Amino acid sequence: MTSEQLMLVAMLGVSSYMLIESFSFSHEAGIFPRFAAAVAVCGCILLLVRAYLPEPIRQVVTESAGMFDQYDEEFQGSDDDTKSSEGEVTEDEDTGAIEGTDRGTVEDGDSDAVENADIDSSKQAILVGLLAGYGLVGYVIGLVWATPLFILAFAKAFGLPRLMTLVIVVIGLVAAFAFNSILPVNMTDGVIF
Repeated sequence: MTSEQLMLVAMLGVSSYMLIESFSFSHEAGIFPRFAAAVAVCGCILLLVRAYLPEPIRQVVTESAGMFDQYDEEFQGSDDDTKSSEGEVTEDEDTGAIEGTDRGTVEDGDSDAVENADIDSSKQAILVGLLAGYGLVGYVIGLVWATPLFILAFAKAFGLPRLMTLVIVVIGLVAAFAFNSILPVNMTDGVIF
């Protein structure tokens, strides 16, 4: 089972539990949690069974980009600058081959593609572990206090700059306190604190 499938199964379990528990709320208070949980359950089920879906539905379900594509594209510029200093690198649109003046031709599926797939799967495994840790620590000490710890761990794991990390921690705390004041549940309390 891949890390993506593990995360989907975990999300399906949590959202199913939330859907069932939302029926214990009053009608007005339960509308949003019930809707959000139902959407999450449907989405998880679609992603888990996408290989068995008819082709048109499968294309709609799997059409979106990968989890780390945007993150990789933002930091791709520094890699491209390094490669261009070694020699000009171009991609042939017809064959998908990458041609460079110093390195020759590299076909798709070569060692670079395998290395990128390994990096992507390790990033996914790290993210799944961090999310599981966030849920566990949030249960123990409260989600508001677990939020900056999660952001710091994420920033350390993915090498974010310190200033960006500080800004994200502040935004995360503001968002956590905003949710705490809006929702009828005290998210500052955990099992221990």
